[in-house]
Amino acid sequence: KTVTIGLNDKIAFVKHLFGGSDADFIRVISQLNTFDKYSEANDFVQNIVKPDYNNWAGKEEIEERFMHIIENKFA
Repeated sequence: KTVTIGLNDKIAFVKHLFGGSDADFIRVISQLNTFDKYSEANDFVQNIVKPDYNNWAGKEEIEERFMHIIENKFA
């Protein structure tokens, strides 16, 4: 099962979470698709991805939506 993100969500995530970089977003989603457990994916986002983007400060609502979609991959 892979991470499935609709167009509107993708646009919001790229703009708000990935500093406008489509390439960064695509790279992160590709990496997330390689994990077998949500805990691994969550660790990756919290420790590797977020620090590159000011820890998504002030973006909690969009981060929550992003993580919910990631979590659904493992449900």
